[in-house]
Amino acid sequence: MVSRQRVPTAADVARLAGVHASTVSRSLDPRKRGQVKAATRERVVLAAATLGYHPNLVASSLRRRQSNTIGVLISSFSNPIYGELLHGISGELERLGYHLLITEVPDDADGDRLSDAIDMMRARGIDGLICASARGRDAAILRSLAESGMPVILCLRWIEATGIPRVVNDDARGGALAARHLLELGHERILEIAGPTDISTFAERARGFREVLAESPGSILYTTVRSATPSVEEGYRVMAGILASGAPFDASAVFAHNDLLAVGAIDALADVGIECPRQVSVVGYNDNPLTGHLQPGLTTIRLQIDRMGKEAARAVLAVVAERNPVEFVISLQPELIVRESTITPADARSTARVEQDLPLDPA
Repeated sequence: MVSRQRVPTAADVARLAGVHASTVSRSLDPRKRGQVKAATRERVVLAAATLGYHPNLVASSLRRRQSNTIGVLISSFSNPIYGELLHGISGELERLGYHLLITEVPDDADGDRLSDAIDMMRARGIDGLICASARGRDAAILRSLAESGMPVILCLRWIEATGIPRVVNDDARGGALAARHLLELGHERILEIAGPTDISTFAERARGFREVLAESPGSILYTTVRSATPSVEEGYRVMAGILASGAPFDASAVFAHNDLLAVGAIDALADVGIECPRQVSVVGYNDNPLTGHLQPGLTTIRLQIDRMGKEAARAVLAVVAERNPVEFVISLQPELIVRESTITPADARSTARVEQDLPLDPA
């Protein structure tokens, strides 16, 4: 007859560590371990490892009516910035004993898509939500969700009117860094390829960029062109449309509101023989991991995306623990990364003119 070894309990760990059973529970609970002195916690962890004890997180979550799952809303699985953001969020949540439930709400989706995504996540029992896909039109839905008692954190993008805590980048400063860089190089005629106005990241980048240009008497904001979505295809379409208009293209520099738009713009310029950076300098935004490997390497604004994800994870768990959210803002600082796509325009460059027509839509 095979004997079965008894499964160790929290009481066994408590006896070995010389502590109360409740101390064992707090020491091994990711949300409560900070309530226990480090020396005591280490003693409990060692005792648990010695006995082979593993806390039953499922039973614990059922008692608390929690699922140990955090929902995350993003706007695009194909945008590299969200991969980096999710890496930061998931790493921190897993370290603290939580899991992710990720859903995509594309920028061009209607309001019902957001409501449906939230309903699905609530049906699966999420304990809180990190929203990284917010647009201005989503204010009422997100405010209602927060007022219902669901812990919510806005991340990357934010909406002022909701009063929801947020972890974001200082995008106004990022736009200002791009403008100062181009002005310091001597550029005066600048084209801005901007993102949708109801997305905070693009609105803030535009604000910071234009405020700096307004302070420089010699600079000319050549034009601002709005893109529908921040993608390579859209950057190409926007730039190709400008070039196909037949008017002289005399901007010496381009500031694109993200790296994908910048890459598309460079491709469209190259298709009509306009070289970056010899004829036109280009600045992107986000510092996509591939931007340093492009030819030319893309000058861009680097964001602390991985750290943003970690901070958002900590923030939503803080709201989950307190169930009494207060408005707060964590704003991370961007950094200018100078590569080969920007140079001084002083090399006697004649006005670049389009020698062929391009269709508005890329092939």
